[in-house]
Amino acid sequence: MDIHILASGSKGNATVIRSGDIRLMIDAGISFPKIKQRMQQHKEELTQVKTLFLTHEHGDHIAGLKGLLKQGFIEEVFLTKGTYHALPADLIPLFPPRVHFIQNEVPVRWNGFVVTPFAVSHDAAEPVAFIFEENGKKVVHLTDTGYVDQSYHALLSDADLYLVEANHDPVKLMHSPRPFPLKKRILGERGHLSNEDAAWLVNRLVGKRKSVWIVTHISEDCNTALDIEEAIVRMFDDPTKVEVYYTTQDGLPVITL
Repeated sequence: MDIHILASGSKGNATVIRSGDIRLMIDAGISFPKIKQRMQQHKEELTQVKTLFLTHEHGDHIAGLKGLLKQGFIEEVFLTKGTYHALPADLIPLFPPRVHFIQNEVPVRWNGFVVTPFAVSHDAAEPVAFIFEENGKKVVHLTDTGYVDQSYHALLSDADLYLVEANHDPVKLMHSPRPFPLKKRILGERGHLSNEDAAWLVNRLVGKRKSVWIVTHISEDCNTALDIEEAIVRMFDDPTKVEVYYTTQDGLPVITL
């Protein structure tokens, strides 16, 4: 299984998972030309991506959706009803006939994958994160949430790879020139995970075997890799039990499981 991070951050998010000839995209939050360019950089053909999973309707997750749907090679889309109805009205006529409405903790079987959506706490209509399981591998895609309910911990545990956000360092955020209402939103229960929140969570979820943590949605002005590393040292009982990669707005080289 190959993980292609095309972009990650407040300016746009898009990821492609490939297993053999099967490809799926999670969100389309950068412009269509950039999606196409990043796929070429990863030596992947965008026309081979037939399926799209959407987490929620915010612009940094759907910015390239119109251009992508207009091309006509997306054959099916998985999303919640809340997200569907919250999308801009001009997008709806562009959707393919096969639109699948997903529900919290109801697994979907798709092309050898078992995909389990689960609810997150974010200021969107009906946002979700995803667990992708295929051929004995387990990947958790979790971003844009203020916290993760403890009832989900067992469901999320023992994954081979975690794409989990560590959005900000709270001190840097509070000292930033951002408006106070925005700071309050980010720090709130329907905002984003801080470095320590994310490190605490991943430490709880990782099992006995070594896992990979791809840190996503990193703030460009309120966070650094060093800040995240320091949080890992503070919050992990054994920082060596995860192999850590840091995403940027320009994506990340392919990670293979």
